[in-house]
Amino acid sequence: MRVGLLFPGQGSQHPGMFDRFTGDSAAGAVFEEARGVLGYDARTRDGGESTVDAQIALLVGGVASARLLAANGIEACAVAGHSVGTFAAAVTAGALAFADALRVVRERATAMETLFAGGYGMAAIVGLREAAVRSIVAAGAALGEPVYVANVNAPTQFVLAGKGEALEGALARARAAGARRADRLDVAVPSHCALLAPVQDRLESVLSGIEVRAPRMAYVGSAGARVLRDARSIRADLAAGVAHEVRWCDALRTLVELDTTLLIEAVPGRVLTDLAQAAFPSVRAVALEESSVRSLRALAGLP
Repeated sequence: MRVGLLFPGQGSQHPGMFDRFTGDSAAGAVFEEARGVLGYDARTRDGGESTVDAQIALLVGGVASARLLAANGIEACAVAGHSVGTFAAAVTAGALAFADALRVVRERATAMETLFAGGYGMAAIVGLREAAVRSIVAAGAALGEPVYVANVNAPTQFVLAGKGEALEGALARARAAGARRADRLDVAVPSHCALLAPVQDRLESVLSGIEVRAPRMAYVGSAGARVLRDARSIRADLAAGVAHEVRWCDALRTLVELDTTLLIEAVPGRVLTDLAQAAFPSVRAVALEESSVRSLRALAGLP
């Protein structure tokens, strides 16, 4: 089977997310390398109580997942990351050194946390079509309560970003329109919208001084959901992703068009696995956190 790796974004982190790597030497080396850069063991902050801790934990978990799989003969032909997951994808694709990714993600999360110390966030709407969600957003703008479509995860699953009060208004309109779910998310910053333009500017400056290489496998970008094959495009994507709408459903479609037949979601969680299974039932999607190496090798067609 052709394997694609999926790297989750903020909101998937949880206490105990690193338990999957206990006793694994390949993953252990990742934690030691991270300790050398961060000055602490990422395993002690797996709950991601702050934006910085959460994004660092997701990067470390993603890279540890890829290294564990590779050490067991499961090599990917394509990668895609949701939000901060793009950095783990870039490291796995050989486009960015892990140590550099740690420094950039720490800068990214710190800038986001500083810019939005409170009063902002994100919210999920499930069960409405895109046109209805866009109408809800337009209604908020007309009332002087702007919110933004941050993620298009599936044809009927969206994430909005903005001020807390404006989000509550949008959620009320979504419930009135018949949404199956309309809830705030445990995310303290309004990611993937124009409010994050200053963070994108900061990332562009930081990444300009870091070596980014052409990937050794297909890297599906965040901002455009297309395959990026050169260093310049990947550098731009890693910076732009923070302030641009993420069309994850399109990224999944691109992976399927690349003939990936097995999608493995890196630690933590199974959010991306569920989205892939619902959108493309002909493609096998599994979460590493819930799978043994033996079963993954069998799915990949390895002895």
